[in-house]
Amino acid sequence: MKNLLLFTFICSLFISCASGDNNQMAETIINSTENKIVLLEIPSELTYLSDDEQYGNFEIPVPEITEDVYSNALISAYIQRTYDDDTPERWSQLPQVFINSDSSTSAYLSFGEGFIRISFQSNESVGNLFDRFSGRVLKLIIVN
Repeated sequence: MKNLLLFTFICSLFISCASGDNNQMAETIINSTENKIVLLEIPSELTYLSDDEQYGNFEIPVPEITEDVYSNALISAYIQRTYDDDTPERWSQLPQVFINSDSSTSAYLSFGEGFIRISFQSNESVGNLFDRFSGRVLKLIIVN
């Protein structure tokens, strides 16, 4: 415990000795970013489905992912959640992981210059998970 307190004290001492106005540095970073929001409709069919149906994916062209964005940006993806009852709509961030006693499935984002890929994996079949995504809106947030 003493070592942890000593380490914390030393780290605090070094941090407090940093020169420059931290607020000005934060403003510079924030002001130099370029944020984009891209809304995409999820297709009704997978681009690829493995023979055992435990892996599948779809790709969507996204011209906003330029070489600069590919090399330097942060891209987050959210799936729109809509309901037929009084449950409020919301956005859920990828990756999405669903685990129960019988199976587990997941969906995650990858991207390259000019496109995104959403991949699905399951120890059974990705069909049910893809059906939940199909036709919904996917929101990409690009921070460059």
